[in-house]
Amino acid sequence: MYKKFGISNELLTLAKETEESLQEEFKKINELCEYNSLKVLNAFQKYNISEIHFNSTTGYGYSDIGRDTIEKVFAEVLDAEDSLVRSQFISGTHALTVALFAFLRPGDTFLSISGKPYDTLDEVIGIVDNPSSLKAHNVKYEQIDLINNDFDYEQIEKRVKEQNIKLIEIQRSRGYSLRKSITLDKIEKVIKVIRKVNTNVIIMVDNCYGEMVQKIEPTTLGADIIVGSLIKNLGGGIAPNGAYIAGKKELVELAAQRLTAPGLGKEVGPTLGINKQILQGLYLAPSVVASSLKTAIFASKLLENIRL
Repeated sequence: MYKKFGISNELLTLAKETEESLQEEFKKINELCEYNSLKVLNAFQKYNISEIHFNSTTGYGYSDIGRDTIEKVFAEVLDAEDSLVRSQFISGTHALTVALFAFLRPGDTFLSISGKPYDTLDEVIGIVDNPSSLKAHNVKYEQIDLINNDFDYEQIEKRVKEQNIKLIEIQRSRGYSLRKSITLDKIEKVIKVIRKVNTNVIIMVDNCYGEMVQKIEPTTLGADIIVGSLIKNLGGGIAPNGAYIAGKKELVELAAQRLTAPGLGKEVGPTLGINKQILQGLYLAPSVVASSLKTAIFASKLLENIRL
């Protein structure tokens, strides 16, 4: 029946058998989807999301009730004190850049404990020379590589104990490397190790591709700030662009002052008609992420069976 589409009967049979063998895993993903969907709905209900929040602003964007309420909803969903959710963010890389420049000052040291971050941050950090990089602003960069897809807890504790690190960055996703993504249980463990020897360092998690793949987020485990793109999980395939920064209120405000201007912060930023799409995307995000997880698991298992 499917031969005209280039699908053989043998492959179709194997695909059905693979799907049947994954029902227990799919059931767990369905339960995750249900939980996260209820979390989003609860946030919508708490802040009385209605048609008024779909309205748009232009110009400076003062008093945009939709934008301001969206940021309360995201903070609720992400277990954060506050959030900055803006279409003015071009990408996850842009949001990460804004956060890094907001939190770091000349002479500060920035430490990545999950190895080298995304290649798109090379020039931001100064790994690749750029006159506008953090390095050019006298911000020092260090990294501690993973060991067998896990943190080097001993080395991290030893380095952080010196009390001269301003910010620690963790990248959940593998990015362009061949390592595995970092699970939340490992993030929880390393945060405890860090806090045992240093209570002041800012712990920032690059949360791209990590939202809603579990029931909680890194903020629940003690991360000070998380950053992600709306082009990925939380946009639900609906938001056309944008990103978020969420976490401690004072850090979110610093990021807002960097994104817009000192003295303006979160008060400005026209939404230009994007509010409805952001809310629709967040509403659909749990089911979109669940479908993505199922597809990834199914494709991986199918290819494994073909190879065998």
